[in-house]
Amino acid sequence: MRALALTAAICLGLAGAAIAKDEQPASMSHEDMMKAYAAAAAPGAAHALLAKSAGHWNATVKSWQDPAGEPMVSTGTEEAEMIFGGRYLQSHFRGDMMGQPFEGMGTLGYDNGKRKYVGTWFDSMGTGIMSYEGDYDAQKQELVCRGSYVDPLMGVETKVRLVTRFLSDDAHTFEFWGPAPGTDKEVKWMEMSYSRAVAGR
Repeated sequence: MRALALTAAICLGLAGAAIAKDEQPASMSHEDMMKAYAAAAAPGAAHALLAKSAGHWNATVKSWQDPAGEPMVSTGTEEAEMIFGGRYLQSHFRGDMMGQPFEGMGTLGYDNGKRKYVGTWFDSMGTGIMSYEGDYDAQKQELVCRGSYVDPLMGVETKVRLVTRFLSDDAHTFEFWGPAPGTDKEVKWMEMSYSRAVAGR
């Protein structure tokens, strides 16, 4: 499987190089083209922002089945680390959901080509992988992403909004928004409050 993935990656790289060769200006040298590829692959300020979320975290989780009702409250822990040379933040959450053990894993990066934050999420309550993308507002210190997943009950694509607010280097919140049952009205499904397990590390 890894050999297949490596072969695919090499083929994609060669295909990209061939396209670039056809489309590049006549004055663009092979060396300049390689420099452009290297720049596109280099971690930057957006990736440094992600790195601030690396570490060990404690989380308090509130979730709502009825938007007008009281939330269910649980706790969990999350371990997050930067991978592939500081290009992606990979997180592993462990806790409980609706009285059952729960685990989830996410990957969040910044696509220099798209100029967007991009991420994926999958967990022990389903078999799908949710993907999303969005932008960071430096003034609000807020990352807002939009994505979708297939509702297992209705079998339809459901749009969601994910909001992360960076309160400090040792605290942030995450909100998960989606449509209220039977309507298109957006309501808060979940809110997670994170605090670093060891402050300053």
